[in-house]
Amino acid sequence: MQQRQHRGPMPYIERDTSWMYFNKRILLEAMRPDLPLLERFNYLGIYSNNLDEFFRVRVASLRRLIDSAEELPTTERKKAKETLRTILRLNREYSQLFDETFAQLVRELKAAHIHIINERELTSSQEEEVLSFFMDKINGFTNPIFINSPTFNPEQHLKESLYLAVVLWHDQEEPETGHEVALLEVPVRELGRFFRLRDKDGESYLMFLDDVIRYCLPYIFIGREYVQYEAYTFKFTKDAEFEIEQDLRSSVIEKVSRGVKRRKRGETVRVVYDQALSPEILRKLSAMAELNFRDTRIGGGRYHNMRDLMDLPDCGRKGLRFPKQPPLQMNEFHYTQSMIHQIMHQDRCLHFPYYSFDHFLRLLQEAAISEEVTEIRISLYRVAQNSKVVKALTTAAQNGKRVTAVVELLARFDEQSNINWGKKMQDFGINVVLGHEKLKVHSKLVYIRTKHGGIACIGSGNLHEGTARLYTDLMLMTAHKGIVHDVMQVFDFIERPFIAPHFHHLLVAPNDMRQPLYNLINKEIRLARAGQEAYIRLKLNHIVDEKMVAKLYEAVTAGVRVELCLRGNCSLLPGVPGYSEGLFINAIISRYLEHSRIYVFGGGGEPKYYIGSTDWMTRNLDRRIEVMTPVYDPAIQRELDFIISAGLRDTEQGYYVQGEAVRPRRDDLGPDEAPFNSQQALYKYYEAKKNKENNG
Repeated sequence: MQQRQHRGPMPYIERDTSWMYFNKRILLEAMRPDLPLLERFNYLGIYSNNLDEFFRVRVASLRRLIDSAEELPTTERKKAKETLRTILRLNREYSQLFDETFAQLVRELKAAHIHIINERELTSSQEEEVLSFFMDKINGFTNPIFINSPTFNPEQHLKESLYLAVVLWHDQEEPETGHEVALLEVPVRELGRFFRLRDKDGESYLMFLDDVIRYCLPYIFIGREYVQYEAYTFKFTKDAEFEIEQDLRSSVIEKVSRGVKRRKRGETVRVVYDQALSPEILRKLSAMAELNFRDTRIGGGRYHNMRDLMDLPDCGRKGLRFPKQPPLQMNEFHYTQSMIHQIMHQDRCLHFPYYSFDHFLRLLQEAAISEEVTEIRISLYRVAQNSKVVKALTTAAQNGKRVTAVVELLARFDEQSNINWGKKMQDFGINVVLGHEKLKVHSKLVYIRTKHGGIACIGSGNLHEGTARLYTDLMLMTAHKGIVHDVMQVFDFIERPFIAPHFHHLLVAPNDMRQPLYNLINKEIRLARAGQEAYIRLKLNHIVDEKMVAKLYEAVTAGVRVELCLRGNCSLLPGVPGYSEGLFINAIISRYLEHSRIYVFGGGGEPKYYIGSTDWMTRNLDRRIEVMTPVYDPAIQRELDFIISAGLRDTEQGYYVQGEAVRPRRDDLGPDEAPFNSQQALYKYYEAKKNKENNG
C-alpha cells in the first residue's frame, strides 16, 4: 500500500485549547431540549466545576510559565501566551453562552412548576418562611468583614468561596462618603445553595441562598443605621499548585500537609462577579487579590459558583432526571461461592457502573477473613469518604494478614484526605507506603496472595465506591500466573524504586510502556504496508502527547484504520490531507463519565487487547507509575470489542472531534435513522445477559 505524503507542519491542538473544546461539549449537552430538564442543569454545574479546576490548575500553570525567569526558552513563553489568549477568548464566548442557557433553563423550570425566585418576589407568607430559616439556620454563619477595617487581611479572610460584596448606604445623597463595603461569605458548605419554600397551589419555589441572605441583610447588620443595602456576588479562583519543599528534615507527609495549607493562600488567577457591581468596588476587589492584566475578570449575571446546579432539588417532580439504572449483580459471582475460587478458575471483568462495585468489595471482604489468604497489597489514589475498601483492609490486618497500602499523597485536591486515611490505616497495623514525591502512583492494582497461588485486579479507575456509581471503568480479575507475578513486581518497584524489574506481560510506565506501545503501532504500520489487515482502536480519556500523536498520524498515512473513542483532550485533528484522512474520533458526553481505557491492536488477524489506567499524555507515559494489562480471555476480549464498538457507533451522545468545530453526530442522522446511545445499549446488553443466564 502506497504511503500518503505529509503536507505542511503536523496538525497539533494544544492540550489546554483542546480542553476548552471538551468543556464546550458539556455546555452543549445543557442546551439539548430532548434531555431531562434537571440533567441539563447538571451539565451546567459540571461545566462550571470543570472550569474552576481548569483555572486553578492549567491557567495558573500558564501564568507561571509566562512570568517565569528569563532562562525559560522564549518560544515556550510565547506558546504559553498564545494559548492563554485563546483560552480567554473562548472563555468569554462560552460564558455568554452559559448565561443564555441558564436563563432559558430557568424559564423551562418555571413551565415545569418549579420557580426560582429572588428576595424581591416573596409573598408575605414566604417572607416569614425566609426570616424563620435565617433565625433557625443561617444566623451565626454570616459574619461580615468590613474592607476598611485596619486589621482586614485579604490573604487571611478571602477563601475560594462564594461571597457577597455588600454596599451599605448611610446617605445616598453623598455617594463618596455615604457608604461602606463589607464582605460576607455565603455559607454554602454548611447549608447548601438552595432553600426550598413551601409549595403553594401545586407550584414549588426555590431560592438561592445568596438571595435569602440579601433579604436578611437588615437583620445581619442590626445595630448599624443604614438606609439601603446592595449585595453582589463574586468568587476568586486561586492557583492550586504547590511546590514540595526540598527539606530533608521533614517527612513527605509533613511537606505535603504544608503544601496543602499554602494552596489556600495561592495567588488569585480569576475573579467572577455580578456585572452590576460598580467599577469602583471591582477595582478594590482586584487590588485585594493583586490581579494583574493577565488575570481573568468575568462579569456575568447575579449568580456565580454554578457548580451547585448539580444539587438543584427536583421538588418531588418526576421525569426531570434520567430514569434510574441500578447496578447489576454479575451472575458468575454467586453469593454462595468463594469469589477467590471462581477467579482462580477463570478470569472475570467488571464493568462499572453497569455492574455493582459490591463485587469488588465482596472480594476484599472475603480475603480479609479467608484462612487461605496471607497477604493483600493495594494501590489507593482516591478514597471514598466512608471507605468500605479501607474497612476491609483494616479487618484483614486485624485478622493477621499482611496488608500493604500504597497511598498517593499527591492526588490533586485529595492530598489531606489521603494523609488522614494513611494515618488511620497505620493505626490498624497496615504497612502504608507513600508514593514517591516525584513519581505519582496512578495505577489501580490489587494483589492477593493465597496458599494456593495469587490473584490480581487491574483497573482503569479508582477503588472508590462513589465514582464507581458515576464513572465507566473496567477491572480485570485474574489468576494468570504471569500477570499476577508482574503485578507483584510493580508493588516491589513502588516500595523499592531503585530496582529494575522486567515485566513479561504488563506494560508499566514510566520505563516499560512508551516503547512497547511504539512497537505495537509499528507492527500495524508494517502490516498495512504489506497489504494485510491493520487497525488500532482506542478508548481513552485524553491523547495529547506529541510523540504519540505523531505516531498515530504515521499509522493513518500508512493505511492503518485508526478509530478513537475519546472523552476529553484531543490534540489530533482528523481530515487533514496527508496526515489524518480517514482518522475517526468520537467523543461521548453522557449520563456516566466515560473513564475506562481500552487499547486494541489488530495484529493481522491476531488482535492484542489491553485495559489500564493510562491516557496518552506525557505525564502518564513518562512521569507516573501506570499499568496496562493484556486481556487473554476470549470471552472478555469479545466484551471489550462490544464496548468500544458501541462507543464508536454512538450517534446520540457522540461528537465529531474536529478541533474547535464541535459538531454533534446526531445532526447528521437522516430522517429515518434512529440515534444510538452506547451507554443505554451496554446496560441493556448486560441486563439481557443476566436474564438469559437466569432463564437458562
